[in-house]
Amino acid sequence: MVFAAPGEALARAEELLGGDPSPLHASVAHQVIGIWQRDFGDTRRALAHLRRARDLAARADSAEREADVLATLGVALVHAGRTRAGLAAFEQGVARGSGHTRARVLYRRAYVWWVLGRHGEALEDVRRAIPVLRQADDVIWTARALTLRATVHLAQGSVERADADFTAAEALWDTTGQEHDKADAVESRGLAAFRSGDVPAALRLLDEAEERYAKLGTPTFMLTIRRCEVLMAAGLATEALAEADGAIAVLEGIGGQSTRRAELLLVAARAARLAGEPQTSLARAAVAVRLFAGQRRTWYETHARLVLIEARAATGRGSGRLVADAATVAERLAAFGAPAAPEASLLAGRIALDLGWTADAERHLAVAARSRHSGPPLARMTGWAAQALRARAAGSARGVLEACRRGLDVLDDHRMTLGASELRARATAQGAELAALAQRASLVSGGPRRLLVWSERWRATVLSAPPTRPPADPVLLTAMTAFRELAARAEETRSDGGRPAPALEREQRRLEREIRSRTLHMRGEAPGDGDRFDVGRLLRRLGDEVRLVELAVLDGRVHVLLCGQGRVRRFEAGLLAEAEAEAEHVQAGLRRLAHPGAEARLPLVEAAGARLQHLLLGPAAAHLGSGPVVVVPPGRLHRVPWALLPALRERVLSVSPSAGSWLRARDTAPPPGGRQVLVRGPGLASGGAEIPELAERYGAARSPEGGTARHRPPGHGYGPGGSSLEARPSGTEAEGAGGRPPREGTARSPGGPDDRPPGHGYGPGGSSPEARPSGTEAEGAGGRPPREGTARSPGVPDRRGGPTVLEGDEARVPTVLRELDGAALAHIAAHGTFRADSPLFSSLRMADGPLIVHDFERLDRSPYRIILPCCDTARFASVGADELLGLVTALLPLGTAGVVACTAPVSDAAVVPLMLALHKGLDAGLSLAEALRDARASLPGDAVHQATGWAFTAFGAA
Repeated sequence: MVFAAPGEALARAEELLGGDPSPLHASVAHQVIGIWQRDFGDTRRALAHLRRARDLAARADSAEREADVLATLGVALVHAGRTRAGLAAFEQGVARGSGHTRARVLYRRAYVWWVLGRHGEALEDVRRAIPVLRQADDVIWTARALTLRATVHLAQGSVERADADFTAAEALWDTTGQEHDKADAVESRGLAAFRSGDVPAALRLLDEAEERYAKLGTPTFMLTIRRCEVLMAAGLATEALAEADGAIAVLEGIGGQSTRRAELLLVAARAARLAGEPQTSLARAAVAVRLFAGQRRTWYETHARLVLIEARAATGRGSGRLVADAATVAERLAAFGAPAAPEASLLAGRIALDLGWTADAERHLAVAARSRHSGPPLARMTGWAAQALRARAAGSARGVLEACRRGLDVLDDHRMTLGASELRARATAQGAELAALAQRASLVSGGPRRLLVWSERWRATVLSAPPTRPPADPVLLTAMTAFRELAARAEETRSDGGRPAPALEREQRRLEREIRSRTLHMRGEAPGDGDRFDVGRLLRRLGDEVRLVELAVLDGRVHVLLCGQGRVRRFEAGLLAEAEAEAEHVQAGLRRLAHPGAEARLPLVEAAGARLQHLLLGPAAAHLGSGPVVVVPPGRLHRVPWALLPALRERVLSVSPSAGSWLRARDTAPPPGGRQVLVRGPGLASGGAEIPELAERYGAARSPEGGTARHRPPGHGYGPGGSSLEARPSGTEAEGAGGRPPREGTARSPGGPDDRPPGHGYGPGGSSPEARPSGTEAEGAGGRPPREGTARSPGVPDRRGGPTVLEGDEARVPTVLRELDGAALAHIAAHGTFRADSPLFSSLRMADGPLIVHDFERLDRSPYRIILPCCDTARFASVGADELLGLVTALLPLGTAGVVACTAPVSDAAVVPLMLALHKGLDAGLSLAEALRDARASLPGDAVHQATGWAFTAFGAA
């Protein structure tokens, strides 16, 4: 019962011992308590109970009972780190037992051999046990033995054999009530999925196993170890480190198994190294090595030594001794048949190369390179990395580029099996070394064009294909609704001057974990993107007027690739680290300028912009021509306010995550109908004061009655704290909101027009005649004739229908998403929140809670153009090789061709005239970048308005 219903088994064993049981029955009860404590509690208590069970079995004169207890005791002793005593107990158990009992003892000894990393002995014992267990029709123990054999096969890299055994075991488990063992089987299937390269399936199965264990109330330390391995492969090393350290603390708190503690320390050491924390990795690995050595677990000790050497190398401690140590570890791992052996050979070769030992490097790298043609994706990438380093040592740039291309192709195929955009982005980190090697080789041998191709090869790859649409998963949808409601309650509590209750915050974090977890389970829909970047096509689309400036970073220095007029030129600029520091100073200056009284800082910010230009553009700034400029920065420079740079300040300027992304945006066709959606969220200092003006502008041409009524709901006027004087219509304070008398006897619904149903705004399909200003259909937008000879850019509304306006209680997430889907233009005035800890929970605040990035990914097609006028909407997290996660980058692969968003906190009041001027330009047929350039020029010259203009950026090509 202890693995079917652990809590009940423990209670019944203690109840039995409370009476006056016979020695035989008391031995069973003490053994049950010992098993429970060994696997779920305190190892020391487990040993005490199991020794008592052994002694009682001897008193009962039952050799079979004594053999069974000795096997359980042997497992506990090994888990306590007392390997010699544990193996001695097994020797006694095998000698005392016979037949069926001996088979069970052999199975448990096989399990111990697996714990010790002695896989040959494990397979031998389980091979002897399985036929006897089957002959005895012992379903439970046969299933356990098959599961163990499969796990050993996985440790040796034999995935097909493991699959066969897991399938057979699962069929047996379905006939039993062993709930803990069933959960273990699901966990094992997750491990098998991971070993075969299916990360989403592995995460899904491990999460399912965790749910099963939770129902039993049993700790899951082995599950944590396996989950951490998968998280690291998915590029989530920081999370893996946190989970491992948390599990270590829990294990130590209950006095749990020493073997599991050592394994958790090994996982934590690997995670810390991948997370860029070499000192933490050194500390964890050193303790793990000592524990494994004391436990006589050579297989694990060798793996821990590999991590220890990697951490030392990462701290710059390369030496001949380290090369020798890495080579020794590689030989031992190869002797074990461990899949990690090529990693150790690659490490030895890399350190030798750094020392200039080319002959030694070639020997080790040649061994590592053998893995490039077989095995799971990450193992093949290790082999291609080794091959690229061999080619570099041999002076073959062509060989380097070929190896890098093949390795990154493997990564692409792996990446496209991942459905979640976050996993796709983070997985690219595994190709960073290959991409850097290729860039260096192309810089030396191929000229600017080849460098541009390789710069594009590894940046913003997540944007090359839309993410997999989240499934119509009722659990996911319920969790997102609950999260939104909970977040709204928390925000309401904060707004009232208090703090959310701890229980509220805990539940919010739990729901975030559930949403994210279920999203990570999604599988990719395509085997590869197939859309290779073509320099010739880019140059043809740029023509003679437009310049595209792509910034590549090699060995810490910025290289400017200037594209246009049919050629690509390269210029060297400054150091990336200095540019990042200067960008942070500029951001701090813009934050200060968002508040009145900081005018004296304006010259300082402008001077910082000049320094940024020197560091980022260098001599290329003098060769930009006079036309539009597209900037393609690396991920680490995403916070630069590019419009502040003197050479770009008065230009038509747009920013794109990659040149390929810009081309795709240029080729994106606007949706038919030209539908506009205007959204006003709650709590804005300005009240979203531009929304009524924009509603008039876009509804003007449909006013057959020539009325001039303006729609401004109560409480949303343009008074102090709302906007600048230029944005206010005529009228007196005695008049109703919007400068006209309120209608008598009319009760307005909260935040909405008089009696309009939810989801409707202005004009046909969402308007009333009284909301429209004067104008005829023949006139241009805003009641004025269109400009002669002006061709409207794609996506400019055709005015055949008025805009949909969502505000007050109508601005709820389901309604907003429904209206945004397939719109030509969306303007969302709402508080923006950027989540550096979890970028895909970055949000816009709606009436019913946050509209998060995960919500946008549910759209069939996001709006062709989106304007986000509030703070921090253009902030990103830089992850993977050169990827960005955030609101804007989530929209671009979903059908959005252009976004205007903000990189810094801004003055709400100063935003209103900027937005009105921006839409005026769009109305005249300009692109977002053109309209934003003109809007900046129209602002007053004071510091607040200038800083506001600089803080906004046009992304994409619409």
